[in-house]
Amino acid sequence: MDKQVRNQKELIDIVKAVLSVPTDEITCGECYDVIDQYVDMLRAGQDPATVLPKVKEHLGQCQCCDMEFRALISILEAAASKEETDSAP
Repeated sequence: MDKQVRNQKELIDIVKAVLSVPTDEITCGECYDVIDQYVDMLRAGQDPATVLPKVKEHLGQCQCCDMEFRALISILEAAASKEETDSAP
């Protein structure tokens, strides 16, 4: 297979990938608006993906929002741990 044919095949694969992306994705702003609810549900033992499936999808695709999500969880867990330590006899 020559280089031009390979390049055309790669281009076709890229176009197919772009066209297969769902059009009903949420934006980073929309994710940020509900990320606290998502984390609260997760920490309460609920499955937030059933209520907010688009947030779960977005977190799987957006490294920035996923980092924000993980940071929020870390902060809340640290605060909860500090409260437990402070209230221990």
